[in-house]
Order: sequence, then structure tokens, then C-alpha cells
Amino acid sequence: MAAYEGFAELETQGWSNDTISSGYVTMFSEASDMAIPSVVSQVGSNSRVLDLCCGQGNVTEALANAGHTVTGADFSAKMLSHARKRFPTGDFIEADAQDLPFEEDSFDSVVCSFGLMHVPDQPKALSEIRRVLKPNGQFIMTSWCGPDVSPVFQVFYSSVQEHGDPSVTMPDSPNFHQFANEEMAKSILSDAGFEVEKQEQLDCSWVLDEPGDLAEIFQNGAPRGGYLLSQQPEANNAAIKAAVAEKVRSRFSDGDKWRAPIPASLIVARAN
Repeated sequence: MAAYEGFAELETQGWSNDTISSGYVTMFSEASDMAIPSVVSQVGSNSRVLDLCCGQGNVTEALANAGHTVTGADFSAKMLSHARKRFPTGDFIEADAQDLPFEEDSFDSVVCSFGLMHVPDQPKALSEIRRVLKPNGQFIMTSWCGPDVSPVFQVFYSSVQEHGDPSVTMPDSPNFHQFANEEMAKSILSDAGFEVEKQEQLDCSWVLDEPGDLAEIFQNGAPRGGYLLSQQPEANNAAIKAAVAEKVRSRFSDGDKWRAPIPASLIVARAN
């Protein structure tokens, strides 16, 4: 059986869904886009770069604008359609991170911004990243911090725990936040043939017009959040959303809007 088969199916269906893919582009990516300058600044000059799990091509475009030769790769045809619309001159290819269609030593750098946590077989993906990197090549990734440090995930997870139907459970999957934990990240990357050179926290956030917008971002802009909320009975879904809105209202007020912090972790590693 393939690793995390149910989770793989959830991710495939999610990123093929018009609502989720469009919701990610129009809503969720406001936060993830904040990490782009930090990611791009780590890439060596005039590099041949693979932007893995490129999604709508936001990082691909930024890397190209910084003077790099970039290939964007994603397994989702739906997300690649957004990428080609956003960046028509970009080089994009449909490809699975677990089985990359590139020769060994093809890239100076591989970037994976908020993508690796969506891959079912992460050791296989890291093995492929290591294979396509040149000797001493650079791997740069970002991931979301967990609820121990992330106010947004504290709000969301606690609301689901308090008001969700206990019969609604996620398919077994890798730890979504493991790469934000320094010890876990170093161990996993070391096993894959990488040495972590830097790990730091990035300040990302959403600026919300209404407190209820946060739950809508999770339901309509992310496969996991969309699954977890859409599978709830109507009453539970409404109760979760009401709890999220109340916590946003009380914790994240910023003038006439609400700033919802969702910090990220940036890792820069080198192939051994």
C-alpha cells in the first residue's frame, strides 16, 4: 500500500477542486506570499532553480524576476493553470515530488515553499530533491509553525476540538508541522543527506475584514481545513466557525480589521 494512501487521495482531490485551488490563490496565499522575499534572498546568484510544489507560481515568478533560471513543478494541473495565467512566460511542468522527471545533478537549488507538508511520502520526496541537486546544492523550504507558537493554528485547532463532531477525523498523515520543529527537521533532513545551515521564523499573517473570514480561508482555501470543516454536520460546522470568529474578534483586533498571525519556519540546507 502506498504511504498514507487516504491522505494522498485527500490532497489530490483537494488541489483538483476549483473552490480549494481558487480559494488558496485568492485568500490563503496572502499569508504564504509574505515568505517569498526571505526565500528568494537565500538563493545563490544566477542559479538554476527547481521550484517544487510551485502551486500558482508566485515563488517561480519571484525567482525569475531575481535573475534565476527557474522551472516550476507541481502535481496539480489545476494549480498549474493558475501558475501559467499568473506568469505566462514561466517554465512549468506537471510532476510528482515523489518521482521527479529530471536527471541527477540538474539544479543548483531546490525551493519548496509550503509544499513538502502536503506530500505523502516525504522521505521519498527528499530523496528525489537530493538526487536532482548538484553536489553541495542548496535546499530551501518553508512550512507552517504549529499551534505551540502559531496563534492562527491555536484558534483553529482549539475550535475544532471544542465543537467538532468526534467522528470526523483526518486520514493518517505525516505530522503537518514537523519541519517547524528544529530537532525534528534536522533529523529528517540529515537522514535524507542534508545539513541544515539555517532555520528561522518568519512573520506571516492575514489581514481580515471580518472575524469570520479566518474559518472561510481554511474551509475554502486548504485541502485539510476544507475536509475537516466540510465533513462536519451543519450544526458543528456553524459552531466551529462561530468559535473561530469570536477568538479572532477578541485576540486579533487591529483598528477596524483583524490581523491573524500565522508564523512560518524557513529552512536552508545543503546537500552533503
